[in-house]
Amino acid sequence: MSELRSLFVKLNIEKENLHRFLSAQVTTPVIDEDWTAWWNSRKMYSKTPLEAIPKAYQPTNGEVFASCLNFRESISQEKQEEGVYYFISGFFSENYYEILPMLAVLKSTALYMEPGDEGIAIIYDYFWGDKDVLAHLELKPGHAELKHTTDTSQIDKKVLAESNKMIQDVIDSISSEYDD
Repeated sequence: MSELRSLFVKLNIEKENLHRFLSAQVTTPVIDEDWTAWWNSRKMYSKTPLEAIPKAYQPTNGEVFASCLNFRESISQEKQEEGVYYFISGFFSENYYEILPMLAVLKSTALYMEPGDEGIAIIYDYFWGDKDVLAHLELKPGHAELKHTTDTSQIDKKVLAESNKMIQDVIDSISSEYDD
């Protein structure tokens, strides 16, 4: 049985551009070389060719994030600091087919970035202690790249430490609500 993986998103993006991204309609993802190269780099059981990327059910990008926030069991939280947007989901998904719509939404963030903006998203096994990475996405203005990262040792140590701390903080804060 697969175990749920955690999602960490950090976007260094101007507030107005973040608002435009979150308000925008979810777009239909198009398979390109980045998608297929990443897909082909993944190890999975009963792997089939990547022929379609499912579009998220929600009408806007912001509602995609809200659907995670509203699903209490995902232990999700968003946080905004000056110029930085974080989205954390302690228990996001367990398989590649489930993560495709979110990755498509995240890739579209690059269209709303300006010079100096950047972002990262990682879907990995934080909670269960394994080191596998399902997805690692790097974002820059007009460009989103799915890295072929398979192990957390391949992620920048500062980024991973920040991600681990924020995921644990979210799990701790939301778990304490269950104790009440």
